[in-house]
Amino acid sequence: MNGMINVLKPPGMSSSGVVVFLRRILGIRRIGHAGTLDPGAAGVLVVLAGRSTRLSDRVMDHKKTYLAEITFGVATDTLDSYGEVTERRDCSVHRQELEAVLSEFLGKIQQVPPLYSAVKIEGRKSYELARKGLAVRKPPREVMIYGLTVREQRGENCFLLEVVCSKGTYIRTLAADLGKRLGVPACLTFLLRSASGGSDVTHAYTVDEIRAMAERGDHSFLQPPEAALGELPALVLGGEWEFALQNGQTIVPGKPVETGEYRLYCREIFYGIGRAEEGTVRLETALY
Repeated sequence: MNGMINVLKPPGMSSSGVVVFLRRILGIRRIGHAGTLDPGAAGVLVVLAGRSTRLSDRVMDHKKTYLAEITFGVATDTLDSYGEVTERRDCSVHRQELEAVLSEFLGKIQQVPPLYSAVKIEGRKSYELARKGLAVRKPPREVMIYGLTVREQRGENCFLLEVVCSKGTYIRTLAADLGKRLGVPACLTFLLRSASGGSDVTHAYTVDEIRAMAERGDHSFLQPPEAALGELPALVLGGEWEFALQNGQTIVPGKPVETGEYRLYCREIFYGIGRAEEGTVRLETALY
């Protein structure tokens, strides 16, 4: 089994729990997710199986899109609704004043990961140390916010935002930082990852759907590995290069090819990611 699964992770299930579930249901060991989603969050979790696990770093680098509900006037120790309340304050945040500060959070910004997170501190996960009451100092790190808009107001001091960002972005931290900018406490009260790269929530499968399909021998939820590489152009090679592809040999195409990465095909078979450089092509990541 080799390919990508677009899983609609339910709230309350960890990302590693999804992998354990799929490993058991599908009977395969070589499987893993490409980007953690908080246990309380829902949405797209890209899972790679077989040789496609070689694409993990590349898939994690894809842009992520989130729908985030932020409530102002309350703060928690986890920066979301699952933690202990640390502050409550009467306030009145208007949509216009929230929208007025969003541009300050676009582009490259510095974020301090939440105390309760999977970030490792000297080999141990931050949330493990936090649960033991140990003080944890985490340096800020740079992330990229490509888009940040208010989608709707859901009640007094409660807004739904759409966030387009790089890997490593903590939406919980973004919520708290927006509150600080407005001078009030804030926390994340709902989070949905609506897209990760080319995988979006409208085409994701629930764990129950995957279980039912697998039980009747239907594995159509498994997409081919090239589905994770939509940003790369395709390069179709003639059949005479089949042996070279299968044996890692350098290929000299009959026509000029621009320098860069490609999805390589030969005899209608997808072989993997190749790089063209100085008039030659070489298979760099085999996925067939």
